[in-house]
Amino acid sequence: MEDLKKQLEELKKRLEVLEENIDPVDEVMLSIKIRLKKKLEVLPELDEEKAAKVLKALANPDRIKIMKMLSERPMGFKEIKDSLKVESPTVSHHLKLLLKTRMIRKREKYEITEDGLLFLRILRIISALEEGEDNV
Repeated sequence: MEDLKKQLEELKKRLEVLEENIDPVDEVMLSIKIRLKKKLEVLPELDEEKAAKVLKALANPDRIKIMKMLSERPMGFKEIKDSLKVESPTVSHHLKLLLKTRMIRKREKYEITEDGLLFLRILRIISALEEGEDNV
């Protein structure tokens, strides 16, 4: 029993050292990997039609800007409108689609969801991969 306790303590120390040495980028990647793994365990088969509709709904620079702004802090409708410098009906349309796809939610203010944050990270990874291909 004492031997097991010593081994456990040694493992705890090693884990602490590993955690201290994790690069922030690695930490983000580990977080993404864990969340994706959890989601993939319970996800149904891919519905191509539904996936295409979601991607089409998100395929707009202003909607991506809204998500980026909300990833920094929750914002009200007027703040979003003023930042984008577009008319209210346009902002309403963008917010409606982002709410429908569950990329954002509305509480006191609009805020990004975990899915929205994950989507932004995926976009950043895709952008980084595209930049890497330009250098090849």
